[in-house]
Amino acid sequence: MTLYSKISEFGQFFNSIRKHEDFMVIDLKLPLSWQDDKILKSRGGKIQMKIGNSNEKYKLVSFFNIFSEEGCDTLLTEIKAVIKWNKDVEEKNELLNLKTLELKKMFAENNVDALRKLNFEFHKNDTIELNGERDTETIPVGTIEGPTGNPTT
Repeated sequence: MTLYSKISEFGQFFNSIRKHEDFMVIDLKLPLSWQDDKILKSRGGKIQMKIGNSNEKYKLVSFFNIFSEEGCDTLLTEIKAVIKWNKDVEEKNELLNLKTLELKKMFAENNVDALRKLNFEFHKNDTIELNGERDTETIPVGTIEGPTGNPTT
């Protein structure tokens, strides 16, 4: 893989690459809202980072590691993990917003009896993670009934 192809994996976020003393440093321009240090720590803190200048939208983050073949490979792997995690979060938020709009429309257009039959389904081979644990089993249908009594009181 060429240097160009490795750098192009960072896409629009790439700013610069340099060697400083015994370290390889890759500077990325990341959105202010992105998590970076938290992600690196959760992955074992294999590389270091320093946040530099920022403006109202972006921050300049320098990721660095020892200048060696293994150190550079680790640096690239960890940076790609930070980018992937944050892009996944952005996509999840977009999906949540979209699905919320779909649900609002569905609730506005349907009566209560129809909405009580509303189910959420995942494909059989999909796994859902809840509280950090993967669950591949389907959730059994509940027997919880709606409220009883006079709805006007």
